[in-house]
Amino acid sequence: MAEKNYLRLYGAPVLFLLMLLDTQITRLFDTATQHVYLANAHLFLIGLMVCCMTLSKRYMMITGVVLGVLFDCYYIGAIGIYTVAMPFVIWLMYLLSKVLYRNIFTMFFGTIILVTAYELVVVLIQQLFNLTNISMNFFVARFLGPTLLLNLLLFILFIYPFKKIFAAK
Repeated sequence: MAEKNYLRLYGAPVLFLLMLLDTQITRLFDTATQHVYLANAHLFLIGLMVCCMTLSKRYMMITGVVLGVLFDCYYIGAIGIYTVAMPFVIWLMYLLSKVLYRNIFTMFFGTIILVTAYELVVVLIQQLFNLTNISMNFFVARFLGPTLLLNLLLFILFIYPFKKIFAAK
């Protein structure tokens, strides 16, 4: 129980730092591929997935909304896209946790589902409000595919440290 209380204190700030780190990794990948492939790093989502194993749904939903607002304000300039996408993905994490046994294998495939859902929600919201015009061929081949590969690599590298940091059994 004491671990859970400490996690409530440092969980949200660590997730915020992971969001900032995601941006730097994304830029590094973008520069390394000379802007041919676009891939978003989502250490934040992997950390969220591990936090959802320990913390309450209410706490995580509030954290998701707050971090979504911060993300929208800083990167987009308008509140809405990530403020909706982050709580949606957290809700999906809890929905999947009721159905699937949580082990590394299912978390690996859960990462594929969550990253795909997150990116689809973001693109659909952007297209709904005519903020972007992206073809499905470009989205799948040059964005979603590289994003999934990058995040699966990040999952393999960081799942054990995240399980220690976020005290997930």
